[in-house]
Amino acid sequence: MKIEQKLKVALVILFIILISLISFGGIFIQKGKSFENIVSEYKLGMDLEGGRRVSLVVDTSNNTVIYDKDGNVVEEEGEDTTTKEEPVNPKEALIVDNYNKSKNIMEKRLNEMGVSDYIIREDETNGTIYIELPENDNTDLICSYLTIPGKFTVVNNDGEELLNKSHVKKAQVGYSYVDTGTAIYLNIELNKEGTQIFKDITNTYIKTTDEEGNENTKNISLKIDDTTLLTTYFESEISNGIIQMSIGTATTDNEAINSYLQEASNLAVLLNTEDLPLVYNIQENMHVMSDITKDMFYIPAITLLAIILIGVIFLIIKYRKDGFLASIALIGYIATLLLVLRYTNVVLTMEGIVAIVISIVLDYIFTVYLLSLIKKDETSSLFKEALIKTIFIIIPVLITAVVLCFAGWLPIFSFGMIIFWGLLVILLCNLIITKTLIVDIRKNK
Repeated sequence: MKIEQKLKVALVILFIILISLISFGGIFIQKGKSFENIVSEYKLGMDLEGGRRVSLVVDTSNNTVIYDKDGNVVEEEGEDTTTKEEPVNPKEALIVDNYNKSKNIMEKRLNEMGVSDYIIREDETNGTIYIELPENDNTDLICSYLTIPGKFTVVNNDGEELLNKSHVKKAQVGYSYVDTGTAIYLNIELNKEGTQIFKDITNTYIKTTDEEGNENTKNISLKIDDTTLLTTYFESEISNGIIQMSIGTATTDNEAINSYLQEASNLAVLLNTEDLPLVYNIQENMHVMSDITKDMFYIPAITLLAIILIGVIFLIIKYRKDGFLASIALIGYIATLLLVLRYTNVVLTMEGIVAIVISIVLDYIFTVYLLSLIKKDETSSLFKEALIKTIFIIIPVLITAVVLCFAGWLPIFSFGMIIFWGLLVILLCNLIITKTLIVDIRKNK
């Protein structure tokens, strides 16, 4: 073997060792008095990591409402006022149709907020909704947005409703770069009717100056339920049907930018989904552990390692030096695949673990094909021939994986994504590692 070939092999083996150390061990840097692994953690599904269990119940409490003598709602008691206790949810609204509608709206909100791994159930006898979702930094915020009624209105100073959610076509987050940093916006696109109404609003609610030089301002307010998001007036006509609302202030602080983005995204979710027909309260909100404990992984993990070890021994005994090099390449494949899964944000579930095993088996099949050809001394186009034979296995599996990637159910999605990445890594590792260690070296002997 030429010196340059020896050097090439040494570099590939060093690369495999490095990737394996990073993938199986990590990269630790000192932070203060401790060491921290900077390699991204696996993103685990609820079946492996546990999650949050929330039960949402229909609000059965009463509100104290004060009426004046004309039957109008007022804020304070006085002469000729009447106080009544009225249910938050009217009795006639407590029907199965509203229970089902509430569940569907909450499910849509979960999807809009990017929650893919969740379980939602409903008790049609009383409207209670049970939800299980992953535990992370946004879980509390997600839970709180599920129970917000979400009524959007644009009102004037007298409380008169000018626009509502029926006039909204779509809400989405936007951003721009200004001198002071990044500015985050919530862009509310109105439908045809809403566009005309808003055009009239921008010509009516303006600042004017009377003959004596006094300024008079007519304001409007954007509200979600009883919360005012923005109070403003207009200096020019807006005819494009876009209400642009600034979220926070322009900044270069990444933490603040992410916070503003989250706030804008959550408001967009409320605007893009219907109003809840009923008011719900969170009754139960607790973390639940996974039914699968670490101890349950020991036997399957040891079994898998034993199978891999037997496979490696088989390669070495049957194919000797080539089998030894192929075993090193197999370890490199496993390490690379696991590292790719960390950085592609694939959610790992039990089905995903099965997909990892299948991917390793497919790579092993490719290796056996290649080594069997070499043993027959078919030295021409060895790698290409092995690839052609393997492609009949890879193509149908790849097509299936792509189809599964579009599944809405996380376990199937996880399985499909891991098979997809597994096949891509098979091609990459064998083109770089296996081809260098076995095929190219034989050609240069």
